[in-house]
Amino acid sequence: MGLKDTLFMNCAEATAVVEKKRDGKLSFTEKVGLWLHTFYCRLCKAFFVQSAILDKSYHNLAQRVTDGRQTYPLDPSLKEKMKASLQEEMQK
Repeated sequence: MGLKDTLFMNCAEATAVVEKKRDGKLSFTEKVGLWLHTFYCRLCKAFFVQSAILDKSYHNLAQRVTDGRQTYPLDPSLKEKMKASLQEEMQK
């Protein structure tokens, strides 16, 4: 992929670069290319913004769970159903 292809990406490539950004760092040309693309493509810009909001929300939730500040208790009836199902499977 040449410099021109990196700077002037299509929507599929822009989406892939946004996903790559989530996993690690982007090169300078990828950053510029994504900026250029989101400058003229409102749909990709919206995807980029929504992706960033979801990432931040996920990391905040994960941090609260790992800090022990938030728990998610299991419904007692569901717990009993799971327990019965496990016992049934163990008896097979």
